[in-house]
Amino acid sequence: MSSPIPHNWQCPESFRERMGNQAGKQRIMSHGGHLLVILHLLPDPATPEKRDARLFWRSPDGTWLGSGGGAPGIAGLRAHVEAFLEEANKLEARADAADSADEWFSLVRSTSPLLRSARNMHRTLQEARDAAREDRNLITVRDLSGDAERSFELLHAHTQEGLDYTIARRAEEQAHDAQHMLEAAHRLNMIAAVFLPVTAVATLLGMNLRHGLEGWPAPLTFWVTLVLCFAMGLWIKSSMPRPPARETRTAPTAKPGSIKAKGKAKAKAKGG
Repeated sequence: MSSPIPHNWQCPESFRERMGNQAGKQRIMSHGGHLLVILHLLPDPATPEKRDARLFWRSPDGTWLGSGGGAPGIAGLRAHVEAFLEEANKLEARADAADSADEWFSLVRSTSPLLRSARNMHRTLQEARDAAREDRNLITVRDLSGDAERSFELLHAHTQEGLDYTIARRAEEQAHDAQHMLEAAHRLNMIAAVFLPVTAVATLLGMNLRHGLEGWPAPLTFWVTLVLCFAMGLWIKSSMPRPPARETRTAPTAKPGSIKAKGKAKAKAKGG
């Protein structure tokens, strides 16, 4: 069974025995001054269940090696953490331009696995710092991972708020449209109610039958009939139920604040 640990690393054999053919979750292994840090690469939103790992080994003399190659040193571990910060900046730019529910939902799906990976990475690097307290460079890398975790926390909350706001805004627009259609239908009903008696009487009188009004004086009979029909129509209109009055309020039109604005407001609140 092949091990994810490179075969040319002179690390304790117990590390290889404790690891299967896959790296598993993010964690550390420590033995006899050796430190093995197991971290995950940036998750792919298309396959969030897949986790590719990157291993970093610190020998007792303080030399760092990474499974991804490169020159010895902690620079590889730092670059691994900085990749999460760069991804957070890219997603933040997408969030600033997002407007539709599909865009917000895509961001929510993207930030969820990244937040979990960043949180576990921060916890793992804190454990590595506790296991190798003499390595001062680990403090900087650990703090960067904390910044990445915080960035994804804010980003995930921001995208969730944006999705909720977009859904609420669309629902409010649909409610306004439905109210407008209701008012338009009510106006049409009022018009129909006014002209209903006239239409009914005109239909009856327009039939080729004798109804007894042929000998009545004209045009007085026409105007009296017309006035009576309109009076009856207005009475029918006034007796029809009216739609409930709509409560008028000013709805916010701005999108949720950006992550940077939230961070500045929080910093200002702390300073106050």
